[in-house]
Amino acid sequence: MNNLAVIGVHDPSIEYKDRLTVKALILNDKNKVLIINNGLLPGGGVEDNEDNITALRRESIEELGIAISEIKEIGIVIQYRDLINKKYIVHGYAARFVDSLGKTNPQDQREAEFTYAWYSVDDATDLLNSSIKQMEDMDAALDGARQGKLFNLMTTLELLNSFAKSS
Repeated sequence: MNNLAVIGVHDPSIEYKDRLTVKALILNDKNKVLIINNGLLPGGGVEDNEDNITALRRESIEELGIAISEIKEIGIVIQYRDLINKKYIVHGYAARFVDSLGKTNPQDQREAEFTYAWYSVDDATDLLNSSIKQMEDMDAALDGARQGKLFNLMTTLELLNSFAKSS
């Protein structure tokens, strides 16, 4: 899988813990992209007993209650999250929406509150650029949660741009 981007700066004084994750750019039959919580892609951590595709399918069901198919690689984005001493290795995929299974299996309250909408690629790109600018313009220093949100928005944009170039 191609490396698309590195977000954040590797600090040699930090001992990062690797976190393997997967994200899905899910398309419906009108080629609209599913975006959760105003700028993020569904996905999450890969468990020890899983491969990336199994994790992607599990996360799609847990978070949104949807089945996906036609899964294809987009690329990898590395995130150096200095504030929590983690290096996220995000494997991005494109997939097709198959069906709503109706039932989710959220792992925490944050996942239970996920909302999603379908966007054209152009509208999703505009949304992401606006959301990233808003976060970057905030005066307050980044904490771990805000850094994670900003880096995930930037990762979504990288995956979306790479997908759009290849389509």
